[in-house]
Amino acid sequence: MKWLRLITFFLMATAAAFANANPRMFPANSFQVRLEAVEDPYITVNGEVVPMSAGTLIFGRTNSTLVRGALQAGVWIRLQFDPQCNVRRIWILNEDEIVPPPVWSRWFQNEFDQPSCNGQ
Repeated sequence: MKWLRLITFFLMATAAAFANANPRMFPANSFQVRLEAVEDPYITVNGEVVPMSAGTLIFGRTNSTLVRGALQAGVWIRLQFDPQCNVRRIWILNEDEIVPPPVWSRWFQNEFDQPSCNGQ
């Protein structure tokens, strides 16, 4: 009986470790930016004030959903917009999910370009 509990615990711990090892996949139409300020219902990224939609989903570092009050300035995030150009989804990035900008981006203007709002 004791061995059965030990084996069950080992299998559950192993499964939990592998479950966290899977990287998150982000949509192709999402943007990586640094969050500068939060004033509900607006966020500031790269000097641009961007509105959040009423049903914005915010995912934390463990991919659990968070409330708007959990957003803190100074973190790297990924944004996805809805057709009205409001923020639809926000992912707070882990250190290993942050994609460094290419070296040549230092030579050009590297600003956040909010997508055009043409209903797409």
